Amino acid sequence: MGLKDAAVNARWRLAGHRRPLPDAFSAPLAGLRGLEVGGPTDRFKQGGIWPLYPRLASCDAVQWRADTAWHQLDESAPYAPDGAPLGRLVVVESGQLEGLPDSSWDVLMTSHVIEHFANPLAELEAWRRVLVPEGWIALVAPHREGTFDHRRPVTPLEHIVADHAAGTGEDDLTHLDETLALHDRSRDADDSPREQWEAARRDNLNTRLLHHHVFDGGAIVRLLDRAGIQLHHIAVRHPHDTFVLGRFVPEGARPDNAVALAPTAPWRRRSPFAGDRAAG
Repeated sequence: MGLKDAAVNARWRLAGHRRPLPDAFSAPLAGLRGLEVGGPTDRFKQGGIWPLYPRLASCDAVQWRADTAWHQLDESAPYAPDGAPLGRLVVVESGQLEGLPDSSWDVLMTSHVIEHFANPLAELEAWRRVLVPEGWIALVAPHREGTFDHRRPVTPLEHIVADHAAGTGEDDLTHLDETLALHDRSRDADDSPREQWEAARRDNLNTRLLHHHVFDGGAIVRLLDRAGIQLHHIAVRHPHDTFVLGRFVPEGARPDNAVALAPTAPWRRRSPFAGDRAAG
């Protein structure tokens, strides 16, 4: 990191990366029925950077297991991510949300989950299915420059499209060797012995610890555009987050995301990460 980038990063930190997102990110979701994939998260709590839980009429949740490396939840108890019961927890092993009814929620919320899916386009198709037509997506993705993935290359959209065409499943270990070689453990809260740490990632089907794909702001924007999502608001924040509010366009239509996709997109100019700004 050069002196200029260090100065920019220091300025952003001093500005307060924990300040809430503008209300425009939350206001359209007030009173809606939410479904959270992979939660709960402090980001969506009252006082969090994107306080969605208190704005929703209800919020159900789906997890691949009730007991994971991140959460220990009770499938028989109400889902209460911010203290008060908001809905129920459904455990569905498959990323395709089998068994969940079509067109049953208004907004799908997820934080630091999309990178754990081997086939994110298939997952986004499942999210579209369970949402009402033109349902909302509130997504937070890790930005590689602020995470333990910073040594890994950004995954090209073409690779993700190929995964979708091939029907890649959660047993895929294509990115295991890259992870083992380039993962920066100095930025990882998991300080288990190296042999144990590697074994957990080799057993990804039972741990879901791998980041199959690596994203910066541009990669997330391109992925969501490909999935048919109109991008309404985008913000990139320290320490390692890309926040996106979007909405699925009708089946067969294409979103108009020319502004968000442009090298001169306003979100790029405001990003604290050099890679996003350099594309401008």
